[in-house]
Amino acid sequence: MAAPDLKTPEGISAYRAELSRVARAWRWTGLAIVTLAAFGFVQTARLDLPLFGSPLGLATVAGLAIGWGLAITGMIKRTRYHKVRMAGERDNV
Repeated sequence: MAAPDLKTPEGISAYRAELSRVARAWRWTGLAIVTLAAFGFVQTARLDLPLFGSPLGLATVAGLAIGWGLAITGMIKRTRYHKVRMAGERDNV
């Protein structure tokens, strides 16, 4: 796969659209899980439950860890794709 044409405004916008589609599911799923975990964190605080001593608190911590892990994995995948794409190769993706 050849490197993208970034000399024209159309090429730039096309590459931005292409790059935004890379690992979109990973990033959005991670963000959704983090959002749900934040809601669980608020509920844990509202109910005055211990964060590590209740099932809701443990689920909140696990959700935050899993969600951020997925989101960061998506960012890493997109960054690697960009690096390989700018080099003009497709073998390492």
